[in-house]
Amino acid sequence: MAPYFDDLAERLRAGGVPASEVSETVDELAACVAESGKSPEEEFGPVDELAARLSSSGDDAWEQALPDVPARRFFRSKRFYVFLSCYGAFVVVVCAGWLAFAPAGSRTGFLVGFLLGAVIAAVLMTVRLRRDHRRLVS
Repeated sequence: MAPYFDDLAERLRAGGVPASEVSETVDELAACVAESGKSPEEEFGPVDELAARLSSSGDDAWEQALPDVPARRFFRSKRFYVFLSCYGAFVVVVCAGWLAFAPAGSRTGFLVGFLLGAVIAAVLMTVRLRRDHRRLVS
């Protein structure tokens, strides 16, 4: 853990914040910093000001401490995109292998099943995205 977060944890404990909330808060703030790629000072300001806001304000302290950054709609991570690329390549290899080596009569059935599955997945994803969008808008 960075010295910034060690100092923050000490100041929060001294400010009367319960230990379980201190560790949870520090972990959440560290995750925000790791995701943003900035230093803790750039993200949250001086440690003494952040500790004062978190320990004195009660429930709204968390909202005041977080930077004004819009939430991301979709998960974006290099590891996630690598996984999607590898999975897509695997599906293409399996489909190509099936079409190349399967008996002639089963090729059509495979393609129909694959396309039907892709359409069902697209419909389900569209329905979920629209439902989530409506919930966020309202």
